[in-house]
Amino acid sequence: MRRKLTTIYATLCMLLMAAGFVLVFAIASKQGTWQMIESLYGLAIGFIIAPIFHELGHVAFARMANMEEVYVKCFCFAFTKEQGKWKISLKSPMAPDETQVIPKSGGDMQRRAKQYAIGGLVFGGCLFVVLLVGALLCTALGATKYALWGMLPYPAYLFFLNLPPVEYPLGKTDALVYQGLKKGEDAEKVMIAIMEIQGQLYEGKSYTEIEESLYFNLPQLRMDEPLYMALLDLRYRYFLGKEEYERAGDCLQRMLAARGYLSEWEEEKVLAECTYLHILRGNLTEAEACSKGCRNYLQAEDVGAKRILLALAKKFGQEHAVEPLRLQAEEALEKEWIAGVKKAEAKLLAKI
Repeated sequence: MRRKLTTIYATLCMLLMAAGFVLVFAIASKQGTWQMIESLYGLAIGFIIAPIFHELGHVAFARMANMEEVYVKCFCFAFTKEQGKWKISLKSPMAPDETQVIPKSGGDMQRRAKQYAIGGLVFGGCLFVVLLVGALLCTALGATKYALWGMLPYPAYLFFLNLPPVEYPLGKTDALVYQGLKKGEDAEKVMIAIMEIQGQLYEGKSYTEIEESLYFNLPQLRMDEPLYMALLDLRYRYFLGKEEYERAGDCLQRMLAARGYLSEWEEEKVLAECTYLHILRGNLTEAEACSKGCRNYLQAEDVGAKRILLALAKKFGQEHAVEPLRLQAEEALEKEWIAGVKKAEAKLLAKI
C-alpha cells in the first residue's frame, strides 16, 4: 500500500510540473514570440540549476559538519576526487544525482550525518522560494518575467518529490534518510558506523587500530543495499590487516556473490583483492586465474593496484619488474590522501 501511494505521489508531482510549464508557456505565447522563447529557456535553466543547487546543499552542509566531498554528480556533470585531485566527466542527465562524502574526523556522527542528509532539501527549498517570490514580485510590479516562471516547475518538482520520507525505485529521499538517522533504522546505523570508520581513517588510524565493534555488532543489510558492499569492504581490510586471511576471503566471496549490484570497475577491484589474497595464502594457480578478470583495474594508478601487481611479480619470479613496480607503488602511496589508508597500505607494501 505504501509503495502504491508513493507511486501515486511521484506521478502527481510529475503531472503538476508538466501542467505548470504548459500553463506558463500558454500564457507567455499569448503575450508574444519573445515571451514564449523566454519561458522555454527558463525551463531549460530550471532543469540545470535545480539538481546543482540540491547537491550544493549537501556539499555545503557536509563541509559545515567537517566532511569532505569525494564525488558529486549533478545534471550532466560528475566530479570525482582521485588521489587528492579532482576529475570532471560527463554523465547522462537522467542518471541519479548524488553527493558522496567522507568525514574528516570521528565523533558525534549521528548529528553530522543528519546535517549532511538534509542539506539538499534545504538548498532546494530555498531555490524554489527565491524563484517563486521573484516571479510574484516581478508580476505584481507589472514586469512579468516569463523566464522566472519557466524556471519554477522543475525546482518545485524536485523539492516536493524529496520532501516526504519515502523510497523511490532509484533510492531513498533525503527526508527518509534523515528520519532513519533520527530513529536509528538498520541501514542508517550501518551508515553511521561506516562514516565513523572513515572519519578515524582520515585522522590517521589504520583499519586495525579502529575499535572492532564499529565493524561488527551491526544490523544485517540486504544485498541490494549500497552500504552492504561498503561494510564488507571495510571488514575485509580489517581482517587483512589482522592477517586473518580466511575471514578476509569470506568477505570478498560474499561481495562476489552479490556482484550483480557491483559496477564492472568495482567487481574488478574485488577480483584484484582476491588475487592478492590468493598470493598471501600461496594459491598461485588461483591467483593467476583471478588476475585475468581484473586487468583494467590493475592498470590504474591506485596504490592497491600497484601493491597487487608488485605481489604478482614477486611471487611469479618476474625479478626485472619488481623494483620498477615497487617504485610505482611508493609513488602511488605518496599520493594517497587519507592518512589511515596510507598507513595500512604502507604496512602491506613493507611485507612484499
